[in-house]
Amino acid sequence: MALIFLSAILITGLLTVLGRRIGTTLFPTETRGLSTTMGALLAVACFSISGSAVYYFSIVNTFTLGIAAAATIGGIMFLTRRWQQHIKLDFPHELFENRRGRSIALLFITAISLAAWWQAILSIPITDAVRSPWLVLSPISIIAPAIALITSFALLHRGSKRLGSLALFSTLFSIFASTAFLFPLGYGFDPFLHRATITHIVEHGTITPKPLYYIGEYALELFGNILGGIPIAGIDAFLVPIIAAITLTITARRLPTGIVILLIGLSNFITTTPQSLAYLFTILAVVTIPKSLERYRDIIASSIFAIAALITHPIAGVPACFFVTFCATRIWNQSPMKTILRSLLAIGAAIALPVMFAVQAMLSHAPVSFSFNHLWKLNELPISGFFFSQGNTWLDAMYLVIGNLSLVIILLAVIGWYITAKMQKLRPDPILDSGIMMISLIVSFVLVALGINFSYLIDYERQDFALRLLLLATLFALPLADRAIANIASRFVTPSRAQFAAGYIALFIVGSAALYNLYPRHDGYVRSAAFNVSQADFDTVYAINQRETSDADYIVLSNQATAAAALQEFGFRKYYHNDIFYYPIPTGGALYQKYLSMVETAPTQETMQSAMALTGVSKGYFVVSNYWWKSDEIIENAKQQTDDWFAVDGGKTTVFVFSNEASAQSPQ
Repeated sequence: MALIFLSAILITGLLTVLGRRIGTTLFPTETRGLSTTMGALLAVACFSISGSAVYYFSIVNTFTLGIAAAATIGGIMFLTRRWQQHIKLDFPHELFENRRGRSIALLFITAISLAAWWQAILSIPITDAVRSPWLVLSPISIIAPAIALITSFALLHRGSKRLGSLALFSTLFSIFASTAFLFPLGYGFDPFLHRATITHIVEHGTITPKPLYYIGEYALELFGNILGGIPIAGIDAFLVPIIAAITLTITARRLPTGIVILLIGLSNFITTTPQSLAYLFTILAVVTIPKSLERYRDIIASSIFAIAALITHPIAGVPACFFVTFCATRIWNQSPMKTILRSLLAIGAAIALPVMFAVQAMLSHAPVSFSFNHLWKLNELPISGFFFSQGNTWLDAMYLVIGNLSLVIILLAVIGWYITAKMQKLRPDPILDSGIMMISLIVSFVLVALGINFSYLIDYERQDFALRLLLLATLFALPLADRAIANIASRFVTPSRAQFAAGYIALFIVGSAALYNLYPRHDGYVRSAAFNVSQADFDTVYAINQRETSDADYIVLSNQATAAAALQEFGFRKYYHNDIFYYPIPTGGALYQKYLSMVETAPTQETMQSAMALTGVSKGYFVVSNYWWKSDEIIENAKQQTDDWFAVDGGKTTVFVFSNEASAQSPQ
């Protein structure tokens, strides 16, 4: 443990040194702390890129990653020395900005609120399967971090910016990192899959086939594990929460108010996945664009973040690269060709991701079609607005925010665009390019949600593809939306006490809604169908594994949670015909369809036999969790079809055994 802490300290020190050099070179007009922090994140992006290069062109091991790390550090040191701008600005050495009493009080309230939040989180680690953590952790507990958010923003804007930044980072980190402590066995499904992949790369130096994405995140974890000696589980638990807390704090500092960060869906940053990291790189690409572009050096930082986003996840990286290209065209002299190019870029940005989805489906030989007539059925867009009351004033207010996050931020961005367009008559502003990307991504959202039919995917997976594009649109809308909030706030030059109180009440409601939206909800408004990975899932995969030899061939039809546990404990143990994994992943795969037939229609010998024939094995297991809808009925029916069965953890899961020679009989 001591070595892990030492490695973490050394990594932090290295990033601080590199961040300082990058910050004084590319962000010389920012305060020392802010420029160093932005530079450190840029160094992280550079390591992501260099580590990805190692993965694609060599074998991943200590030697190759060491060369990549040395090249990255040396390159940064050399280029920052060559490009040093030597702009010396006298920043006020403020600690409290003449508001000592107010700053201390706000900082104290923030600390007490966060302590209350951590006390609630650490007291109830969740290891059983639950629909929503809010059924175990009282929703009232969100009041503490909501207060911390308010005091952090108050400290940032009405006290000390340095202490405000520290308070906001601490609050955001406490929010994002709480998942690792609330769910010590792991949370979600994708993180289990990615951790298994990274573990495989560590053990074998590569993985086949090499994916064309995700590597931007994998590279950072590989650096930390192979060179730093930090366990993959530890890196994976905190990588995105730390970067997210830093990124959103920087965003709050770079934007007029920063309050808009609460409207982008904080749940995207509670676990480490390539998609979530790519979102953060995209946000950084947007907020590091300077207010005026005069030379190509001005877009170096944004370009690096965009490339890092691209190699981490193209769904976020492709729009980020289009955005940087848009900004680059502003450096050109005005000409007809410039107008034509920008128009083509706007069209390209709108169709790039839908075309990419369709091409990927065709390359996988999956059925996909496009319907032009269906594009006009806007009422079928997967947007869940909320404009009604259930009689609970507090929940009504929070769901009003939760259900309309995208709509609110886009409407604010439209207002911000109008304000900025009026100002642009005096000075061209690249912030408008983020508005163009917002519109392009909204068009992409409509094309994917209504025009393209991914019939091979489960319904919620089809919606997920489209909703990612809507989320990206809100990320690009951040600067414009925040400008609108700032403009509205500026109209109250000397707000009355009532107006002042109303503003903080609104902020409290928005913050509480953002916190309540962190996890699936199961209340009078929404019924969650999601369950976390539980101890019973781990016990189940071990019970099955103990019944088989290490080289035995078999399949398991189970839900995602059990498959995630198998991935973590046994990695990519077996693949069969057509690269079918022996547990049902991903959810759109053939085995998961067989599992759904067993639990939603009826558990039959025929369905299991077809699943075994699909993979060419002679033995199969069928797992039923006790929380599944009509689980009692499914279990009783399966007992009439199976060769054998056994219960795990007092019936939390029931496992049925099938073989090719099976016949319907009573269980042993």
